[in-house]
Amino acid sequence: MSIQTPRSPDMSAPALQVAALSARYGKKEILHDISLHVGSGEIVAVLGHNGAGKTTLLRSIMGMHPERSGEIHRLGKDISRRPYYRNVAEGMAFTPADAPVFRPLSVEANLRLGAYSTAPSDLEERLEGVYATFPKLKDRRQQAAGTLSGGEQRILAVSMAVMNRPRLMLLDEPSIGLAPATANMIMAEISAISEKLGTAVLIVDQNVRSALRISSRVYYLRMGRIILEEPAGVSAIREHFWDLF
Repeated sequence: MSIQTPRSPDMSAPALQVAALSARYGKKEILHDISLHVGSGEIVAVLGHNGAGKTTLLRSIMGMHPERSGEIHRLGKDISRRPYYRNVAEGMAFTPADAPVFRPLSVEANLRLGAYSTAPSDLEERLEGVYATFPKLKDRRQQAAGTLSGGEQRILAVSMAVMNRPRLMLLDEPSIGLAPATANMIMAEISAISEKLGTAVLIVDQNVRSALRISSRVYYLRMGRIILEEPAGVSAIREHFWDLF
C-alpha cells in the first residue's frame, strides 16, 4: 500500500470556498444551502438582521457547529469535517461576538497566548505592533484582562487573533461596544493586516458603515439564506436595505 503525503494548499484557489452549507439546531434548520467565497487578501462582509444566521455561519465554517452539511474548502483543501482546533493550528482565526479572553491573566499574557505558534524571534515585534496601534493595551499590559472594559476586551480579543498572523480570519462583531473612533481604528487595523499579509477576512458587524468601508464585497443573509451579493458600495446596499443604516 502506498503512503499518501498531505496535499499542499493551492495558493491560487480562494482562501475560503463554501458550497451548499446548511446548519441546524436539533430539528430547526438555521442555514439553507449557503454558498460564498473569499479571495486571498480580500475582506468580505456578511450583513443581515439579528437572527438571520450570521453567527451560525461563522461557527459552521470554523468547525464549531457540528450539525452542518455541505462543503467548505480553504485554499482548495476540504475542511468540511475538520474540528475547530485543527483549523486554528492551520491558520484560521475566529473572534466571537462575546470577546472571549482569559480573564484572570494579564493583557500581555493573553496576547502571548494568541501568538502560541509564533516563533520567539517574532513575538516581541508583534507585541510592539499591537501596542503601537492600541496604546491602551500597552498601558494595561500587566492588568488582568477581566478588569478591562467591554470595549477594551473586544480590542484585546481581536488583537489576540492578529498576533498569530492567520491566513483566514472570521470576525463576529469586532466593533461591538466600541466608541466610533475606536471602532474605526480597529477596522483600519483589520484592513491593514489583510493588505499587508494577504489575510482573507469574513466579517459580520452591526456597524454596517464601518464594515462596508473596508470590504470589497458583501453578502446579505435573510432567514438563513443568501439573497444578495454585491460590491460593498454603501449607496448600493442602502438602495436595497436602507433599514440597516
